[in-house]
Amino acid sequence: MIKRLFRGRGGKEADEEPFAAASPGPTVLTTPNLGNGDDDDDRDDLAQRLFTRENTRTLAAFFMFIFSSGAFMSIITPFLPLELARCGADSALVGLVFSAYPLSNLLAVPVSTRLCSALGRPRAFILGASIEALFGIAFGYAHALVPAAALKWLYLCIRFVQGLGSSIAYTALIGWVSETFRDRLATLLGFQEAVGGIGLILGPSLGGLLYGLGGVPLPLVTFSVIVLVSLPPLFLAMSSVRVEPDLMAGDADSTSSDPEISVSDLVNVSTANSTSVTLIAAIGFGFVAPVAAPHFQQVLSPKITPAEVGLLLAIPALLYAVLSPASGMLSETWFGYKGTMASGITCLLLGFLLFGPLRLFGLEPYTKGMWLDQVVSLVLLGSGAAFAFVPALPDMQLSVRHLGPDATNAIAGFFNGMYCLGEATGPLVAGLKDFISFDRVCLMISFVHAAYLAVAAYWCVSAWLCRSAIRKAKGHKDEGGEEDRSGARAPLL
Repeated sequence: MIKRLFRGRGGKEADEEPFAAASPGPTVLTTPNLGNGDDDDDRDDLAQRLFTRENTRTLAAFFMFIFSSGAFMSIITPFLPLELARCGADSALVGLVFSAYPLSNLLAVPVSTRLCSALGRPRAFILGASIEALFGIAFGYAHALVPAAALKWLYLCIRFVQGLGSSIAYTALIGWVSETFRDRLATLLGFQEAVGGIGLILGPSLGGLLYGLGGVPLPLVTFSVIVLVSLPPLFLAMSSVRVEPDLMAGDADSTSSDPEISVSDLVNVSTANSTSVTLIAAIGFGFVAPVAAPHFQQVLSPKITPAEVGLLLAIPALLYAVLSPASGMLSETWFGYKGTMASGITCLLLGFLLFGPLRLFGLEPYTKGMWLDQVVSLVLLGSGAAFAFVPALPDMQLSVRHLGPDATNAIAGFFNGMYCLGEATGPLVAGLKDFISFDRVCLMISFVHAAYLAVAAYWCVSAWLCRSAIRKAKGHKDEGGEEDRSGARAPLL
């Protein structure tokens, strides 16, 4: 199985190491490549074009769905707090309604993975996307169905069910994308993040505009219809994929003896590393939004307007959308997956040190120097998020691809869950500013990023030393056999 997989990718390794296909041993803390998650032979994949005539309709529907799903998360921002206030909801309930969507995404990961295996990806995708769209329409007309006193609780339930549908649809869709476009997965996911980021950026503006024209129903019905329109071509494309059993599910012996994939099978260097990066970066990303407005009032201007705050927050969002495709392409060409993620974490580390900012910088509030500091920090946060997030899922999928579709389904759902967990944890971390100074909270977040970089550096150095020792040992074998002329065994280092 591994032999066929690497031969399709121009892999010389398959002919030199046939034992790799027959070894069903544990995968804990192992990875196909300790450095970048890909090798020099994978450069040949770049010859395959992503945007071809055959892929145009499928990718257009895919990006339409991603855009509408991204907008779904943000179109309610301008008007939902006002609607909830009219229903008598306090600030805690407003926050709960907003967090219900990512929280449901996280809790639904095991269900989503099971449904993809039980129903198949195409049917699971249609089920999840239909739930998200139809309950979006129900959200728009909820005010006509129940009295005002119960409306806030109905909104909460609908957002929770929408998150469940989103989790099912995302797990099925990304699992399919990971296999269909696996040779250019990082690049495709980069464009996906760009399109989704544009949806997030434009969502509040479009939501406010449509709300002014037709009230609550119009924005939700509009984007629900966009989601529904994108489903038929995606369903047909997903249904046309046939996975070769011997290529994706392992050899016959391993399949018959161990048909179920355990959690330990999915644990390796790439999944552990990408999980850490995703969680750390998502926590930082979720931290900024709830603290930005009061923080800017304290350091930039006490009279800063919501519009100005929105423009400042558009800097990282826009850079994330613009740089995500570049992140995918660079991870497939120059830096590798892990190198690109490390550069992203480094940018985030510097961004949070400036965002605080550290007192040792000696910057005074309401000065031009402080404005420059905050703008640079937002640039680093947006850039770092793009380079940290985009390569994470491709690296994880590459490391478990040989285990079959169930493994890629599980990884897609797990990645979504870790992102949602970080996104939900970020606002909780922001609450620490009520107990310690804001710059120290940012310093704590920076320390977490620095700790990751330290562990990653230690691992890379250890892996390099191990490879060097193996090369030396092989060199001694080639020169003098296992023992030298004096009868002593050749040293390992």
